[in-house]
Amino acid sequence: MACPQFTLHTDFASQWAYVAHLAIDEKGYDASEYDTKQVGLLQGENFAPAYVKINPNGTIPSLTSPSLTQPLTESADIAKYIDATRPNSPFLFPTDPTKLAKVEELISHVHQDKLSTNLVLLQARGPEEWEANKAGSVETFLGNRQEKLITYGAANPDIPLYASRTPLNGHIYDLYRASKIGPEQEEFFTATEQGYKDYAAGLRELDSMLVLPFAAGETVTAADLHIVPWLAHAMWAAGGREVGDFEPLTARVKKSVPDFEFGENTRRWWANISARESFKKNYPKLH
Repeated sequence: MACPQFTLHTDFASQWAYVAHLAIDEKGYDASEYDTKQVGLLQGENFAPAYVKINPNGTIPSLTSPSLTQPLTESADIAKYIDATRPNSPFLFPTDPTKLAKVEELISHVHQDKLSTNLVLLQARGPEEWEANKAGSVETFLGNRQEKLITYGAANPDIPLYASRTPLNGHIYDLYRASKIGPEQEEFFTATEQGYKDYAAGLRELDSMLVLPFAAGETVTAADLHIVPWLAHAMWAAGGREVGDFEPLTARVKKSVPDFEFGENTRRWWANISARESFKKNYPKLH
């Protein structure tokens, strides 16, 4: 058996890892043609020194290959590699400059800070959401990350990631560890409220940008492969579990933007992309 062409460092809990998984299936790779290595995101193992040597940002996914001089650590770059190494199937990055520009515009759109799924996963608009997150898995998730950041940082003070990420994660972790609501939590609630307003605007912008039947036109592209995990993860974070269930996320956004609804373009696009075999394989349920 030939050696794997590349190794994908992935985890089921990483939304962006599924850009690569969808690309692999859209391009028709056989399981024998690549390898995967699991990196425990929920346990904070993406901060382990061995993984940080591969990906200095400590993010998932990453892709390594004997054909590369250094690992790929951005989802779009990984998708480009997967696309280019299987040239006999339809390209995920179109060769037509106008179509390619549209694909790149859509990818950039869903990677904006204002559209981060962390808004739905980790933030709170008031005492009710704050208490719900504390009672759920948010505090445990943040605590696991903080423990690993502190432990690995103490043992590896020369690695810049720990100095930058430890205080950032620690700040939001402290917001949830507090026994009562104080000024910092109130500021957090206000910022989250504005965040949902910006998020609603971004969802509406996306709806106007889509070129059906798929995100950028007649064929599936890397734009679709980025929008799927981004939206699916947000729908799951809001409480949705079935593939076509927009309502929990709609209700979550409506608390800040009462007239919000997902646009018809988005719903039609979702129906089209969710009928793909690659989607069905990777998303039997929302995650």
